[in-house]
Amino acid sequence: MTVAIMLAFSLVAATFIFHYWVMLWLGMNTPKINLPTQMQVLVIVLVLFLAHIAEIGFYAIAYSWSVSSLELGVFQGAPLADGMSYLYYSGVIYTTLGLGDIQPEGHIRFITAMEALNGFLLITWSASFTFIAMGRLWPWDNSCSRPVDKK
Repeated sequence: MTVAIMLAFSLVAATFIFHYWVMLWLGMNTPKINLPTQMQVLVIVLVLFLAHIAEIGFYAIAYSWSVSSLELGVFQGAPLADGMSYLYYSGVIYTTLGLGDIQPEGHIRFITAMEALNGFLLITWSASFTFIAMGRLWPWDNSCSRPVDKK
């Protein structure tokens, strides 16, 4: 159980740090990209999407390792025969989609629970970052009306 807890918190820390560095890089480098500001927003969204895919991959690797080497538990239901199956499972958990075709058993359940919380936090962090970027980069006079100042 201690190994599962340590692995789960290590994954949370690693993904938070990775996500922080991705957003820091975007904040410093997006203004340097020679694209219209609306396209810069698209770059931000695409890079954040790829960051989430990488973070899902971190967990997929950890699940495979947890089952095959650490023997922290097993998965019941649909077979997890290859890397794509682990990516699918990790994506379902990370996004809190919650499909029930694969069920973890053993201490690996703790890692699964932490991934759901971690994914939720990272997705909302990305949404907040994108919201701020939209406010700064999106030209209001182009396609949106300016908010009315009610002073």
